[in-house]
Amino acid sequence: MKLMRVRSVKPLLVLLLCVCMHNIHAQNDNVQVQYFQVANDTAYAEEQASALQNEKRDKILSRIGVGGTLGLQVGSYTNIELSPEITYHFNKWVCLGIGGTYMFSHYRTTNMEYNSHVFGARGFVEAHFFNYIALHAEYQWLNYKLYGEDDRTYSHNILLGGGFYQTAGRMAYYILLFYNISDKQFPDNVLSDFVTRAGIVVFLK
Repeated sequence: MKLMRVRSVKPLLVLLLCVCMHNIHAQNDNVQVQYFQVANDTAYAEEQASALQNEKRDKILSRIGVGGTLGLQVGSYTNIELSPEITYHFNKWVCLGIGGTYMFSHYRTTNMEYNSHVFGARGFVEAHFFNYIALHAEYQWLNYKLYGEDDRTYSHNILLGGGFYQTAGRMAYYILLFYNISDKQFPDNVLSDFVTRAGIVVFLK
C-alpha cells in the first residue's frame, strides 16, 4: 500500500510542476507583450511630438525671408545702395522688416565734386496685393560726411512708395520707387527725393 501511494503522488507532483511552469511562462509572455506595447506607444508619441515640433519650426521658417536690395541713381548725382534685410511675413499680405544700408554717393557739377561712404539702418512695413503689387513705408537712418567737411553727420528719412512685387515658390522679386520725406534736403542729405530699389527675398523654408 505504501508503495502504491508513493507511485500515485509522483504524477500529481509532475502535473503541479507543469501547471506552475505554464503559469510562469504565460506571465513572462504577458510582461513582454506589455513592455513592447509601452515601448511602441512611447516611440509613437515621441515621433508625433517630433513631427509637430518640426511642423511648427517649418511654419516659422516659411514666414522668414532674407535678401537685399540694390538701389541705383545715376547722373550728376550718383547713388549706389546695398541694403541687406530680413523680413517676417505675418501672412501673404503684410510683413515687417529690418536691415542695414551701405551707400556710395557721388555728386559733381562744374563747381564742386563730392564723394561719401554712407552707413545706416532701416525698418519698414510692407503690404502686398494680388501677388504683384506692394506698398511700402520705411524709416531710414543714415550717417555720412557733408560736402567740404571732415565731420560726419546723420539724417532721418521716411520713404513712402511701392511698386512691383512677385512671389515664385520660396523666392520673391521686387522693384520699388519711393519718395523721401526728410528732415534735410541735398546737399545737407545724401539721400535724394526719389529713390529706386530692386531686390530679392528668399524664404527659409
